[in-house]
Amino acid sequence: MSEPETEALRSTFLSYMAEGERLYLCGEFSKAALSFSNALRLQNSDKNCLVARSKCFLKMGELEKSLKDAEASLEGDPTFCKGILQKAETLYTMGDFEFALVFYHRGYKLRPDREFKVGIQKAQEAINNSVGSPSSIKLENKGDLSFLSKQAENMKALQKPQPVRHLLYHPETESKRKGSLKSKKTVRQLLGELYVDKEYLQKLLLDEGSGHFVCNRERGKGNLGWMCNA
Repeated sequence: MSEPETEALRSTFLSYMAEGERLYLCGEFSKAALSFSNALRLQNSDKNCLVARSKCFLKMGELEKSLKDAEASLEGDPTFCKGILQKAETLYTMGDFEFALVFYHRGYKLRPDREFKVGIQKAQEAINNSVGSPSSIKLENKGDLSFLSKQAENMKALQKPQPVRHLLYHPETESKRKGSLKSKKTVRQLLGELYVDKEYLQKLLLDEGSGHFVCNRERGKGNLGWMCNA
């Protein structure tokens, strides 16, 4: 290609770039992107043009295209600050705050200016808002947690010293006990797995409150029974 032709292409490229920048400032992002695309047909690896078109795509909501152009601008030069900033901005808009923060920091190390500093602050704030800080987390005792609280209170009550119990057993109560056994099966069916917990708590209550029972046989005036003392 002769020098005049190269100069003509260069002039045309700059014309497309200037037109794209003008349209971008006017808010004509779609037309601006078209102008930058025409410029890239002449110089497909121009970093500044790729970043400019990436900005247009970002404004248009075409985030994948914006990210692709931003990454393409870094292929030849990973330290290209405009490309790093544009990639960070696109990632932030996409909601990838952690990756955006990485590129904001990377750009700030290369060029510690206000744009990267503001980017770091807003990305960090977005991360904190999305995951929450430990100090902002409050545990509330409601729902299923209330069951755990009540269970803890019951266990605490069981650990308190219990008064001495005197249990009197008479033969005539045997018929009542047999009647209660008939309903035991029904209770087991109704409670299901909770029946085991019920029996355990009852046993625990007796063990904690009464210890080991010692039974002595006594005779009354007209009745024969068992007196069990702790």
